Amino acid sequence: MYQTLESMGVTSFDDIEKFTLRYENGYDVLKVYYRREKGSLLPKSKKFKFGRSTKTVLADGGQQTYRQVQEPSLVVLRAVEELGKIVGKQKEDKITKAELVEELVHLEKVMTSKIAEIKEKIETMS
Repeated sequence: MYQTLESMGVTSFDDIEKFTLRYENGYDVLKVYYRREKGSLLPKSKKFKFGRSTKTVLADGGQQTYRQVQEPSLVVLRAVEELGKIVGKQKEDKITKAELVEELVHLEKVMTSKIAEIKEKIETMS
């Protein structure tokens, strides 16, 4: 029924509560959250990382300039489609303040990591 999710090791379809997809350090990160009873030893979430394919495309028709474009993996696209069928479309207007704060904290961590990486590259150039 959900072949892509099954191939990823996701089996408890009825327990899936929600999912998130974000871009982090060159990877698409898909996180699947489960409904669990209090005290359950089963994991509350599973995290999957997918690399992106890079293509070189003609940027300007007459100028012969090229640029690189990254595309998400077909596996992650199919998985998101299947998860959308399971949990239904999530509505943006139902996002809580706590979820926004959590997303902001995560974004700050990613940005701090990226800034440190760029500073390190600059230092090695000096």
